[in-house]
Amino acid sequence: MKIKSLNLLELLNKTQVLYSTEFAGEYRVPADLLENLLEVSQTKEPLFDGLMFMQKIDNDAYIVVDGMKRLISLSLLLHALCECYKLTNNKNIHAIELIKKRYLFGKYGTKIQLNDYEKQIYEKLVKYEKMTDKEKEHPMFKVLHEFWAKIKMNNLSAVQLFNQIKQIKALVCIYDETDIDNRDLYQFLNCNNSYIEELRLVKNFLEEKAGDSVKLWYEFTDMFEKADMVRKIKYFFLDFLTIQKNGIIPKENEIYMCFKHYYLRMINNGQTPDEFFSSMKNVAKNYIKISTANFENTEIKQRIQTIKDNNMYETFPYLLEVTDDYENGRITEETFCQLLDTVILFVAEQKSGNFESIINFATLSHEINTRII
Repeated sequence: MKIKSLNLLELLNKTQVLYSTEFAGEYRVPADLLENLLEVSQTKEPLFDGLMFMQKIDNDAYIVVDGMKRLISLSLLLHALCECYKLTNNKNIHAIELIKKRYLFGKYGTKIQLNDYEKQIYEKLVKYEKMTDKEKEHPMFKVLHEFWAKIKMNNLSAVQLFNQIKQIKALVCIYDETDIDNRDLYQFLNCNNSYIEELRLVKNFLEEKAGDSVKLWYEFTDMFEKADMVRKIKYFFLDFLTIQKNGIIPKENEIYMCFKHYYLRMINNGQTPDEFFSSMKNVAKNYIKISTANFENTEIKQRIQTIKDNNMYETFPYLLEVTDDYENGRITEETFCQLLDTVILFVAEQKSGNFESIINFATLSHEINTRII
């Protein structure tokens, strides 16, 4: 592993392809690169663009584990510069061709290789392809337009701006070790960022580790799509992992690591991936049932609806366990209703201030059960 201070234009020039990971999430606008350049223009100091991590896979090919959004912004700024001065004079036309050849395109197409919809948007932009109104709503299009507008409004000199871009540097960590897990590294570097998409990390992990059983992961997510609850998958995982961690509630930026450790522990203990997913899907089925108050028994349905209407979502880890008991015949309808009444009472007492501390319903089975004996 080597850490170097690198000029980013030189990095682009010497590289043929920079691959994005599949778990980094959608493009979100980093700090305004052009604005930062304008601020340091009078100091004659190079702009430092932070720390980047890249895995070398060939002499001129890398996977950008962290820092891709900043590289996209740099390439969009170069593209905006070309747009502002195209067809002005022969000298600028020649300079634009050099910029494209050296920094935007390589032998595999665009030097920056993104995934799925992001790839479509980025390549349409730098290749001057016609875009739909929907595509023009993408943050990359908006950033490019803002760069273009600022260059025009400030009447920036193409030569001076390019000379400033040439000074942009970053501290780049380059490694090729196979024992570094890129997902773990990305999560560690971004765990304090609110935008990190933990479920993309989970999905990418399972696509690598679960083999053919990964199809069951898609069946799992389909359950939430059919219930129109895709946005609640994250909350399912928080409650599901709370149960597996004996009542310890993980933070939202810990979902991937907690899930990974739980999955590997179960597999190492002899559970097959199919068995693992089957168990998780059963819990998810109950989670959807609780979230939608979809019970045939009217008394149960009314009590679950009361819990929902009063936003008693902290009770879900416990409800998942007792719902499983009810669905599998380990408790009767009458007992289930008593448990639900007790849960509602507990929350009411807590909100009234009768309890000194917040109740952790994931560890409350014994106390609640005692109240209904």
